[in-house]
Amino acid sequence: MKHIIHIAIYVLISLALVSCDGSRSSSTDASDLTHVVLLTDWYPQPEHGGFYQALAKGYYKEAGLDVEIRPGANISDIRPLVASGQVNFGIGTSDTTLIGISRSLPLVGVFPYFQHDPQCIMFHPESNIKTLRDLDGHEVMIQTSMSYTEYMLKVMGLKLQLIPMDFSLSRFATNKDFIQQCFVTSEPIHLAEQGIETGVILLSTSGFDPYRHIYTSKDFLDKNPTIVRAFAEASIKGWRDFISGDPTPALELIASINSQQTMEFMHATINAMKQYHLAYDETRNIDESLGKYDISRLKNQLQQLKDLGLVDNAVEINQSTFAMSLLPELFNTETPK
Repeated sequence: MKHIIHIAIYVLISLALVSCDGSRSSSTDASDLTHVVLLTDWYPQPEHGGFYQALAKGYYKEAGLDVEIRPGANISDIRPLVASGQVNFGIGTSDTTLIGISRSLPLVGVFPYFQHDPQCIMFHPESNIKTLRDLDGHEVMIQTSMSYTEYMLKVMGLKLQLIPMDFSLSRFATNKDFIQQCFVTSEPIHLAEQGIETGVILLSTSGFDPYRHIYTSKDFLDKNPTIVRAFAEASIKGWRDFISGDPTPALELIASINSQQTMEFMHATINAMKQYHLAYDETRNIDESLGKYDISRLKNQLQQLKDLGLVDNAVEINQSTFAMSLLPELFNTETPK
């Protein structure tokens, strides 16, 4: 799905992140700050831009935090690392967090940084595909473990010939009939740079629409509520600034630790975020929805997971699964208009 980067780059990124912004190199500053680790789901990229903006502009330091953003690109499942306290915060989707909770992982959702997942289906314009239902009968390269896939097969009733993901664009680039899953903020931009036009449909349009969010462990939240709140507030401030202000501080930091991210590409990624309203709901303004959950939407999502047979044990949408009592202002109780 994302372009493959050599393992050596991962090591260099990890080393660079430890000393970025001077937060780990200055013993004077670090002694007054609480060190926490955010484990991401990929290499440094604009899809994590708000966190890097908060780091680059000192929002975390202002909140008393020394935040280490650690790339999780080579980790297949970061949930156990968060649940066991090896890292403090993780990036994921609300559906996989709920599934993990149902399987006895002590996780708690803190806040969403994307209202909608960037996952999409990508196809050639001449395929004449207009909606996800037009995929019926087609071969599609997709991650078969995704809840989206289960939803399309079992609820939408689509008959898809599934091809396991190999995270390559080579077949798409050479086969006009090829269809594959991707990030709307990444692969279509890479292909456009090669002069290849694409069509995309967000998987969230299926009716299954999880948040992309930050979660922590119950133990860390119980013992450190002030730290969790400070991290959430500084991160959301970073995302608001990244989306509606000047993203240059974050982009320069990302480019300095991941040379595969050019400024031109990253600005195109931000444009895609805005075009598809990923960070805030298109039916509300940025202040009304950035970083906020809608409880009714979470409940609907949990029911969908139960209907798909993906929830192993009883789970409820309450302060045990999402930080409602700690961060009540981040939860909308009304249904989106």
